[in-house]
Amino acid sequence: MNIILISSIVMLNCKSHKEINKLASTLECTKPIEFIFDKQSNAVKIEKVGPSIGESKIPNYELTFIRAVNELNENMNTELKATQTLGFPSDSVLKVEVRIEKIIWDFRTTDAIMTTELNFKFEDKEIKTTGTNTTYVHGTKKGNLRKSLKSGIYEFLNIYCD
Repeated sequence: MNIILISSIVMLNCKSHKEINKLASTLECTKPIEFIFDKQSNAVKIEKVGPSIGESKIPNYELTFIRAVNELNENMNTELKATQTLGFPSDSVLKVEVRIEKIIWDFRTTDAIMTTELNFKFEDKEIKTTGTNTTYVHGTKKGNLRKSLKSGIYEFLNIYCD
């Protein structure tokens, strides 16, 4: 009985992650997108709200961001890439600088929600999104951050591409 309950909870947790993959596969962007991680994001601290048990290692934000972009790229018809520098302007590639502005990890009675506020700057435009990830049993900072970043990047793509 306990195994079935835990399996059901884990499947609920994965649903939104898999749903983002499915939704991303339907997006059509007009040109490839290069995301440049703003290194000032590394100064952002993960704010914890509510009671929690244990502590996980603080993730490398840039590597976690790159992994989130790569996971979305696997499911998209448009090429997405994370690069180190802005480089030269290009008409054939959209270059987007991304900054993490805030990370909140809210621990509640039955779940924990990580919310990541992102700021996307490109072509004299700015789009702000909020990525979220909910866990029901156990989660690490790295895993939750990757999934909430992926959610926020998807929200940007949903606004920009369609």
